[in-house]
Amino acid sequence: MLLQAILWMNLALFFYTWAVFSGRKQGLHKKHLIIFGIGLFCDYLGTHQMNLISITYGKPPQWHNISGIASLGGMAFHFLLALIASLAKKTETVNRVFHRVSITIYSCWLIAFLSGAIAGMMRMKQIH
Repeated sequence: MLLQAILWMNLALFFYTWAVFSGRKQGLHKKHLIIFGIGLFCDYLGTHQMNLISITYGKPPQWHNISGIASLGGMAFHFLLALIASLAKKTETVNRVFHRVSITIYSCWLIAFLSGAIAGMMRMKQIH
């Protein structure tokens, strides 16, 4: 179960990073929405797996619960923003605003990702 969660979260990191930085470099396109959606789905699956693990083996630190849920919500908001931006078809203006917000939300998500990895490694160290 833990390996699945780790796989899903790393896939989320890969696809989310790809979507954010490729979209920033090339401008927001349909392919970025698809990549972004895959990243969001992987993040959801990874978060769900981690939740199952925490129910089975004990709760993770409260601060990580809050940052993890907030990050998943931020990523979902970010995806909706990308979808709206692409549907608005005002590419120049929308891309500028979207990418400003994009890096902020991505950074918050990355902090939660890294804090979860660190918290997980600390717990594994305590078990062994």
